[in-house]
Amino acid sequence: MYFAVAVTNEGLLAVTDGVNRCVHLLTNEGALVRSIGIEVFGICLYQVAFDLKGNIWVTDNNNNKLVKLSQSGQLLLTIHHTRSGNDRFCKPAGVSVSQEGLICVCDSGNDRITVHDEEGKFLFAFGAEGSGPQRFSDPYDIAFGSDGLLYVTDYGNKRVCVWSKEGTFKRYFKTECTPTCIAATSDNHLVITSFSSNSVMIYTLEGELIHQFGAKGSQPGRFDGCWGICIDNSGVVYVADAVNKRVQVF
Repeated sequence: MYFAVAVTNEGLLAVTDGVNRCVHLLTNEGALVRSIGIEVFGICLYQVAFDLKGNIWVTDNNNNKLVKLSQSGQLLLTIHHTRSGNDRFCKPAGVSVSQEGLICVCDSGNDRITVHDEEGKFLFAFGAEGSGPQRFSDPYDIAFGSDGLLYVTDYGNKRVCVWSKEGTFKRYFKTECTPTCIAATSDNHLVITSFSSNSVMIYTLEGELIHQFGAKGSQPGRFDGCWGICIDNSGVVYVADAVNKRVQVF
């Protein structure tokens, strides 16, 4: 199953493969460059992101760890815990990298976001379990908007929560369908997948739904497990169609 997809400025794609327990590096036309991370991961590779140096960060959900790989496949770092050995990740999901190189992780099972430097050092965390402001119920994915703010899909509360990169809560907005993964465009929009409805939703940064497409199926333009999403510099959208074992391009 293909759960997640990320893209570099040069058009290199990283796609997680839960069946083969690896990350495939592909051209933006779909040609395989190489597969990396074999024998490193479990079956649930939930999200993937490139950092500023082109390294690849992957959340290994079932094994409760965050892994950093080079594009050649060298294992650079494995993180199981945050503040201390007793403060461990629980079902980490989304991962995103800021323009300053901050690594932000949805520590989903702990209902919080953790923030790390480029070497993986824990800096701080924010959020807690609940349905009120400043709280999450299964935060699933995270993206930096064109305004520099963090947008988090709060799966259990069926909303998107907005925070500063310093961890200050700003606002939230409800979504039409349960949000799963999220990406941000350069022109002030958010593109959000919904695994439950097999659709893609396009919102403004203020939370206005302006377009929605997709439905369950195996035909082109339909999804079975609409999951990870990313956008390249030209505005092309890549969607991981998990159960159909493919990436669709829009």
